[in-house]
Amino acid sequence: MAKQLAYRGPFLLLFAVGQQLRALLSRALADAPLSPDEFAVYSVLFGIGPATPTRLAADLGMPASTLSHYLRRMGERDHLDRWPNPDDGRSSLVDLTAAGRAVTDACFAGFGAAITEFRRHLPMAEDDLLKALELTSGALQAVDHDAVRRSARAKDPP
Repeated sequence: MAKQLAYRGPFLLLFAVGQQLRALLSRALADAPLSPDEFAVYSVLFGIGPATPTRLAADLGMPASTLSHYLRRMGERDHLDRWPNPDDGRSSLVDLTAAGRAVTDACFAGFGAAITEFRRHLPMAEDDLLKALELTSGALQAVDHDAVRRSARAKDPP
C-alpha cells in the first residue's frame, strides 16, 4: 500500500486552518478578559443557557474531561453556577453567573471585528462553508464513534 502524503491533504489543511484561526482570535481578543479557547466555552454556554456538561462538551466537540477543566476554572472565578439536573438526578446543569456573562460580553466586540474581517475575505457564501464544516465535523464524529465501538468489542470476552 502506498504511503499517503499529509502535505496538502485534508488533515493538514484542517490543522493549518485551526492555527490560522487561533492566531486571528488571539489578536482579536488580546485585550479581552478571556483567551480564545475560554471564550469558545463561555460563548457557547452564553448562547444555549443552562446545559448539561455532556451537551456542552458535544457542542464544543471536546472530551468531557477537557470540558471539566474549563468548568472547574470558571467555578473558581465565580463565573459558573451548577445545580442538579431536575430531569436526571445523575447529572447537573451549568450556566454562567452574571460575572461570567459580563466577561463573555466584554469579548464580543473583538470577536465581532474578527468575524467581520473574515467575512470580508471569504470568497464563498458563508452558508456553503458552514455546510462543508458540518459535513467534516460529522465525518470526524463518525470516525470517533467507530473507534469507540471497535474498542468496546475488543474488550468483550469471546
